[in-house]
Amino acid sequence: MTAGRRCLHCERALPVGAPYFRVALALQGESEVLAPADGPADPHALLRQLGHLDADELEAGVHEEVTGPLCPRCRAELRAFFHRGRSVQ
Repeated sequence: MTAGRRCLHCERALPVGAPYFRVALALQGESEVLAPADGPADPHALLRQLGHLDADELEAGVHEEVTGPLCPRCRAELRAFFHRGRSVQ
């Protein structure tokens, strides 16, 4: 019997009482446009450059959050992805 909880990645049902993990991932974009290496940006030029985008497009380009439960197998895959080439703690 399940409580309706499913793995965020594979959508496998997570039975009540079975172990699962919770992931909270924040992806934050960076851009040389906002902080150029050669000095401060002209805010008016930046607004003209980004003026054609709506607020949702702008936010999606710099910040995204993903949260939800993971089954043990998807957790292992996620850890392997992030720790590729490094020792896993």
